[in-house]
Amino acid sequence: MNRGFLSLMERLGLAWEGLALWAEQSWRKAQPLRQRLAAHGATIQAHPLSWGTGYVAVFCTLSMLALDRPVAAAFKAHMGGEWEGFFKTVTKLGEAQLYLVPAGVLFLALMILAWRAPSLQRRDHWRRLAIKPGFLFLSMATSGLTSNAIKTAIGRMRPRYWFDQGLYGFEPFNTHWGMNSFPSGHSQAAFAAMSALMVLYPRHWALWLSIALLVVSSRVATTVHWMSDTVAGSWLAICVTVLLARWFRSKGWLNTQAV
Repeated sequence: MNRGFLSLMERLGLAWEGLALWAEQSWRKAQPLRQRLAAHGATIQAHPLSWGTGYVAVFCTLSMLALDRPVAAAFKAHMGGEWEGFFKTVTKLGEAQLYLVPAGVLFLALMILAWRAPSLQRRDHWRRLAIKPGFLFLSMATSGLTSNAIKTAIGRMRPRYWFDQGLYGFEPFNTHWGMNSFPSGHSQAAFAAMSALMVLYPRHWALWLSIALLVVSSRVATTVHWMSDTVAGSWLAICVTVLLARWFRSKGWLNTQAV
């Protein structure tokens, strides 16, 4: 019994040593790869918008080729009832006028108060207050106009054409609603508004991000947009908001943490 027991322990010990040696050799062989990944990570960190745009472009291309239609078909087949009603309600949070109009009106009102202020001190006070709604409005308007220009230029057919007529593709420079699927306007508007709020009020970033993601999910779940449409619209809004935040900071208009 003792010999058998010792023999088993010895075999386990040899197996453990072999495993440890294999792991050590694998770790050493992987060092060049780890170094390349670390260097690439540093490059991405130095130019996040450029690299992010490249990765989003690759993902959207692959999604158009292989993912968009299966995902849309799955939601079309299984979405219904209360969940469909929930997403159709949530999707309204991506309507641009919900944010553009209040932000624009508030900005104009504060600038009028600044113009009519009796002293330079009060004028500066009202102008400082106008910065936040002005930033939100500019973020949404800039990304929205860019999104609309891309929509018209690309002319991607919405999912309804694939479901109803089996059509899937593009008709560039088409202004018809059904031919302006890419990028998603609701996704762009939601992420523009929520990204701006994340810059202005970073403490509640989880809330803003959750709202934006819900809107994006609703556009895919209700099969109004393809998945790649929502990714492109969201990333466009993020890029515009980050660039505007950097510009505002360079002018000394924003004092929040760097983006």
